Amino acid sequence: MLPPYHRLEEFVPLTPAEIRIAEGWTSSKRSVKRHHIIRREGDQVAGVFFLLAGWVGSSVMLRDGRRQIVKVHLPGDMLGFPSLSLVHAGETLEALTDAVICPIPNAVIGKLLMDNPRLATGLFLSTQKERVALMQKLSWLGATSALERMVAFLLDLYDRAKSSGLAKENRFEVPLTQQQLGELLGLTAVHVNRTLKRLDSSGLLERRKALVRLIDIEGLQKMTANIPPCFAHHDAWVRLGSPSSDA
Repeated sequence: MLPPYHRLEEFVPLTPAEIRIAEGWTSSKRSVKRHHIIRREGDQVAGVFFLLAGWVGSSVMLRDGRRQIVKVHLPGDMLGFPSLSLVHAGETLEALTDAVICPIPNAVIGKLLMDNPRLATGLFLSTQKERVALMQKLSWLGATSALERMVAFLLDLYDRAKSSGLAKENRFEVPLTQQQLGELLGLTAVHVNRTLKRLDSSGLLERRKALVRLIDIEGLQKMTANIPPCFAHHDAWVRLGSPSSDA
């Protein structure tokens, strides 16, 4: 299976030389088991991670022990990039499934920023796209019903799963527990269960264990009519031109 470089190419089509740089990252890959903590909030920041396979969650802990999952990462995502601006990590990275990650030390990122401005620009724009996605999620949590935010999350996840090659014929897996969905969407596990049952009875989707099939995408989209469009995943992206050489 080819490495998931689609996120790296969102804005800057990779040259052969840039593909070799990315391949260098994957040479140091390591496997992590489900529930394994990759890096804990407060740990010293030694670099970032490229997610080669599996699902990883970024989360922050409240003082009373509750957890807020702020992002679910899919293959091709960079993990821990926001904490590059910090001495100690601002988020916990946990494997939500068995996963394969590629650690990228600070020095490698620094060299990339100095020596390869095209790829650096692509990474910068991709992180800005992540910021837009997080702003949109914040609007879900602050101004929508449980049903609206669940549907918005599933549609967004389906769109991202397609880009990662994880969705086929409107089917994709959601290997998250109801507790994790609640921590992501600001709902109790009981509320998550009730909301999923409402969706099951709507006939717009079908769930079998972790597998979700979207039966009526247009109908689901109508349920999120009050939510701002997900520019981070549905609108045309700015691209910085095709590479002219192998430089």
